[in-house]
Amino acid sequence: MNDFTSSPVRASVIIPSYNDSDQLIGCLEALDCQSIRDSLEIIVSLDGGNPLPPQVKEKADLIVQGSHSGPASARNRGWRASSAEYILFTDSDCLPETDWAAKMLSVLEEGADAVKGAYSNGGSLTIQRLAQIEFMERYRLLSKQEDIDLVDTYSAGFKREALERVAGFDESFPVPDHEDVDLSYRMKAMGMNLMFEPDALVAHRHRESWGAYFRMKVSRGRWRMKVLRKFPDKAGGGSYTPFALKLQIILCMLLPLVLILSIMGYPSFAGVWAAGVWLGCIIISSIPLMLIAVRNESSLVPILPVFVIWRGCALFSGMLLGIFTAGKAGE
Repeated sequence: MNDFTSSPVRASVIIPSYNDSDQLIGCLEALDCQSIRDSLEIIVSLDGGNPLPPQVKEKADLIVQGSHSGPASARNRGWRASSAEYILFTDSDCLPETDWAAKMLSVLEEGADAVKGAYSNGGSLTIQRLAQIEFMERYRLLSKQEDIDLVDTYSAGFKREALERVAGFDESFPVPDHEDVDLSYRMKAMGMNLMFEPDALVAHRHRESWGAYFRMKVSRGRWRMKVLRKFPDKAGGGSYTPFALKLQIILCMLLPLVLILSIMGYPSFAGVWAAGVWLGCIIISSIPLMLIAVRNESSLVPILPVFVIWRGCALFSGMLLGIFTAGKAGE
């Protein structure tokens, strides 16, 4: 715990927490090793849940209590209880590298209204390595842009005044999904400057099974539809969405039709032709991911088209769910 008597607080780090004490302890230990630890105020914002163990209370500078209402609410409680001019966010299942806070703060002090960091790795399982390749494709896209339109909260920093101008996170998002996208889009609509710092790294364990990954992507698709109802101009994707991914979602939308043609086309070649063209398009659209995998995880190249189909079907399913559940409870 920091006593703040010898140095001023330059930044407050907010970690929302809900029944995740084991992960939270690891995150706090990583934050305690930050190169500018004496200048940081570390705040755990509880989203309800069970009592915290003593180790958390020892590592955090401030613990903010609140009822279980989602990470958007917890983050708002946390940053509003903080004292610094700059606000950093990470998640309880993330392990920031020792220079993470310093690198994030440097970008903010140079004038950015918000800054986004990156994942350093995501685990050793096949699906985790595939997911990390997916993030690497997005990071490559962001690195080509001086100004981005998404700062997601696993590694994020904001000027306090910027958060105040947009009134913080929209608390109508009850789950950890797209509340940061909504915040970013509102900041961009007000003309704020969002930057990407690829060297501000946090380690993370991505979803550990294909099923868990699929469910997560369904959720992404569903909550994206809520955001698009507020920002229809983003329907074509933003700075974080590769063109190939948009094409893959369209191809997965066509998959039921391809399957029907394949079945009804027998014994002619119509069905085989349709399936062949569709699969060829999937493989071609996977080339950007394959190129990244060749340089980093070459053993994953053969399985990438399967991953692309799995991801595209999950996102499309989620988008359909988002359309048909519009305005219902929980949204």
